[in-house]
Amino acid sequence: MILEYEEKELKKKSIDELTHLFMDIISKQNLVLIEGIEYLIDENHEQFNTNMNHVIETTTEVQVKKAFESKIFKSKLIFSKADRLKLFNKINEIKNIGEFMANRMLVYRIIFPDNEFKLRLSRILDSLKLISTDLSTAVKSIGTDLNKAHDICEEIKEERRKMRKIEFQLIHRLYHYDMDYLSRTFLYLKDMVEDVMMLADHIKTFSEYIQFLSIKYLIFK
Repeated sequence: MILEYEEKELKKKSIDELTHLFMDIISKQNLVLIEGIEYLIDENHEQFNTNMNHVIETTTEVQVKKAFESKIFKSKLIFSKADRLKLFNKINEIKNIGEFMANRMLVYRIIFPDNEFKLRLSRILDSLKLISTDLSTAVKSIGTDLNKAHDICEEIKEERRKMRKIEFQLIHRLYHYDMDYLSRTFLYLKDMVEDVMMLADHIKTFSEYIQFLSIKYLIFK
């Protein structure tokens, strides 16, 4: 179900509350995207299509984004307005990447080459879920516990390094299947793995920015 927010309700929220709400919405959409790929692995194409279309069509976050942009220029903040806007835009970029991935994965129906490929892809998705959830926690912690936010981001970076190893294992497998297999399916799976890692890389870069803010504002505490 797609939630809609009353404009009056959003106006009552603080900058922090709007940021947390925006993060929650984008994080949930991100999990729907990841679960959609898991449905594809399980060959549940109907549910896969439902999840991908949900990611593409859901626009609830736009209401929150407008409320945030309206309020930020009138507010006195602990963090600078520029830092707040950049943080918010980095959250929004997760939505943009998710929409791009969902649209691309809907263009073609594939059959996975073997269970080993499915297993390794599932492991990457487990890690992506973990760092997505951790990022949400880090964003919510930055206003109250800078040390916690910094430490969570270290965990995100370490998990992303593990994902990189599995990515290359998957790409290696793709390039060593029979030549007859090098087709649209090959391109689809290669793009899928690289897109998953593009999202993971954005989360990792985002976590580094949170660490930068943590160090920056710890100095002024």
